Amino acid sequence: MALMFYEANYAVHTFQADIHDKIRPAAILDFFQDVASINAESLGVGYHDVLALNLYWVVLYEEFEILKDINWGDRVLVRTWPKSRTRLEFEREYELRSLDNELLCKGISSWCVIDANTRKLERGDNVIFKGEYYNYTNYPEKINRRLKFTIDNPERVYDYKVVLTDLDHNLHVNNAKYLDILYNMHATEKEVKKCRIAFMNEAKLNEVIHIEYKKEGKENYYIGYVNDVVCFMAILDTEE
Repeated sequence: MALMFYEANYAVHTFQADIHDKIRPAAILDFFQDVASINAESLGVGYHDVLALNLYWVVLYEEFEILKDINWGDRVLVRTWPKSRTRLEFEREYELRSLDNELLCKGISSWCVIDANTRKLERGDNVIFKGEYYNYTNYPEKINRRLKFTIDNPERVYDYKVVLTDLDHNLHVNNAKYLDILYNMHATEKEVKKCRIAFMNEAKLNEVIHIEYKKEGKENYYIGYVNDVVCFMAILDTEE
């Protein structure tokens, strides 16, 4: 039985870097999404496989931590593997490593499946991975995919109107795009070292995401709303 693990060699291109030539947080999620999609296809649970079951994959939560600098022009090994599923959620881990195998970034995500017509959560009992689980983890404890904080007096607010290039094939804002929106909210400020982002509701074409922000030490807190309903929550840790 094949091992449920995938690795690919990628270059960090100019369009994935920030003004300091460091990899942008959104590019890390793009790498994660790319290898996860390829791995899922090979395991019989890719986009078209679950669509045939009238289901969509939807990401609920993503987290990553940058351990070493990743720069424009670097080549990295991007790895992913699924963890054993729970009743409703599917966790998946990721790594970015140098070509000499140094761990540069680690990450994890939580996914679910929704009904393609009603957009409601489904158990997905017929979503079955083909292969043997990879017995390694950087996250031995189950992640808490909910972020619990409030922003009563935001230090900054930002309104962003969703454009066509923000959307993925589920016709809502792609998960990685949220980090570019937050990046543009701050422009030249400090580098992100850790990201935690939870997705609660979809944002669609031409909708306005209203984002409120506060800072406590190295932690930057964000809540995004669409029509007064929470769309996402995020905590980004930056350098002191």
